[in-house]
Amino acid sequence: MATATPERITVGNETLKEAREAGKEDLQNSSLVLRHADGSEQVFPAHLQEVLINTLKALAGSGEVSIGKMPDELTTTVAADAIGVSRPTLMKWAQEGKIDSYKVGSHSRFRHDDVLALKKQRVQAQRDAFTELRTLDAELDEMFED
Repeated sequence: MATATPERITVGNETLKEAREAGKEDLQNSSLVLRHADGSEQVFPAHLQEVLINTLKALAGSGEVSIGKMPDELTTTVAADAIGVSRPTLMKWAQEGKIDSYKVGSHSRFRHDDVLALKKQRVQAQRDAFTELRTLDAELDEMFED
């Protein structure tokens, strides 16, 4: 069985600059279109657009991005890393029912869809909390300006 060597793509400063400029736009309701040499256009499927837009955002932010396929079944360590929490925290959440898990022998495993859903939920909760904090800050500024 042959193993594929991952493709490594290095981007230059000009590409990063262009990514940062494009990243300033609100890309939420945008669609990406591939224009072929003959002038015909092909709209990318929604999931592929999400990958490409998130790649652009990552380049615009840190200048680095890593893309890879996530297996259907994740170990506790991989799942915790993907969510951005410690392994003990993930196991606590599994015991509390915050995320589904199942056993393979004596080892806990997580479905990648469940892990990605929890990660997305946490990101949204962080955004909501930040928005609430900014609103509170603006209200406090108004109170003290009077």
